Amino acid sequence: MRGKNFGRNVFFNVIRSGLSVIFPLITYPYALRVLGADGIGRVSYGASIVSYFLLLATLGVSTYGVREGAKRRTDQSEFGKFVNQVFSINFWTTILAYILLAITILSIRNIRGYGMLIAIQSLSIGLTTMGMDWINVVFEDFALITIRSVATNVISLILLFCLVKTPDDYYLYALLTVISNGITCFINWFYIRRYVRPRITWKLNMKQHLKPLLLMFSNAVAVSIYVNFDTTMLGWINGDYYVGLYVVAVKVYTIVKCMMIAVYNVAIPRLSACIGEKRNKEYKKIYSDLWGYLLVLLMPAGMILMGISQEVILFLGGEEFTVATLTLQILSISIIFSILGGLVTSVLNITIGREKENLIATVLSAIINAVLNLLFIPLFKQNGAAITTLLSEVFVFVFCLRKVPNLQEYLEVKMIRITIRDTCIGAVFIVIFSYIAKMFINSSVLRVIVIFIGSAFIYSCCLLFLKNKYIIQMTKILSKYIHKYMNTISVNRF
Repeated sequence: MRGKNFGRNVFFNVIRSGLSVIFPLITYPYALRVLGADGIGRVSYGASIVSYFLLLATLGVSTYGVREGAKRRTDQSEFGKFVNQVFSINFWTTILAYILLAITILSIRNIRGYGMLIAIQSLSIGLTTMGMDWINVVFEDFALITIRSVATNVISLILLFCLVKTPDDYYLYALLTVISNGITCFINWFYIRRYVRPRITWKLNMKQHLKPLLLMFSNAVAVSIYVNFDTTMLGWINGDYYVGLYVVAVKVYTIVKCMMIAVYNVAIPRLSACIGEKRNKEYKKIYSDLWGYLLVLLMPAGMILMGISQEVILFLGGEEFTVATLTLQILSISIIFSILGGLVTSVLNITIGREKENLIATVLSAIINAVLNLLFIPLFKQNGAAITTLLSEVFVFVFCLRKVPNLQEYLEVKMIRITIRDTCIGAVFIVIFSYIAKMFINSSVLRVIVIFIGSAFIYSCCLLFLKNKYIIQMTKILSKYIHKYMNTISVNRF
């Protein structure tokens, strides 16, 4: 099995991520205005606590399952045995996570006040385990994932507008975030039976699975510290209001980041299969193209977002949240290093079995993040949390890239260096254009439209002038589809 059409998978996954932009743009402003900064802050604080126990329950199963499952997907018997063993391990770690979460709520006074909220949000732990979404990823079934995502988002949207009416409805809001996981779990449990029928087994084969699972779990914990520790510390030191401000900026940052991640996530099962089947040339081509295309998309995404940060924050939260503009601008730069770091850690290191290096990098980064949060958050509040996120992302990217042996074996380094140069030049033009547009355009809506369209046009022209390989390929593909579409219209008309 060579997997499904790669371009089609990228299309579906980017569409899914694009919809993840549209729905929050509808739901989040509504939730912010109804619940306020305090209500959103409470929900976000509870979610940050639950996230640590969700990590314990998943134990790196999703990443490990995709990598190893992709190598076994052509052998139904071997794949079924693997799924049962990993699912059983995941089941028992989920039980352990719930026990430890209950002890934590009862033991820590500051958390006890959020007990009911955390209990509601913790339903996502069991639902994630039972959903086993990683099996769909193994078989590159991104069409289902996209369709399911649309359905769950529509249902959540309808329920949000019907049920969340006052600032006291934050419990309902938290429950709605869990309902989407519930729908996903229900659909998946039946759908994955076309590939495998999971069941609990006592033959866990811990000798084979435990070490890589613990490495991936430890890495996920370290990542979670510098992803969630800032929210936790901000709530602890400065209170729910500043968490609410920070979360607005993080929401936008996460949306753009997830769209970029969607592109390289599609490649992970394919690249894992290439390693398992020793198709090294195909691996290098796919991985190099990922770098090239993402760099071309990443630079304008970060720079344009930085240019329209104030308008985006104003649209999402209103005047109350405009003090989070600088926070989002800092995080806009962080997106670039986060995605580049993901190309090394989540794609290269995972698929070639170098998760140990990821662990070292993220542990060091988590320590740096925790120390800097303690220093910066009391001084700069939500902006301090954003700065520590940026520094953590930069460190992980630089550290992991320098540690890759024989990078030339996996990546066309010369071509990527040229692309980095081209995209940086294009990014400078975006910054200049955004600054000029802000000077002469007063309307917020018009300013966003002009900066977005104008920056994209200038950036594309710049890269075409520099004869960048990837922008030329993207232009040819786009022209091909436009030509095909126009021909279809002409045929239908006559």
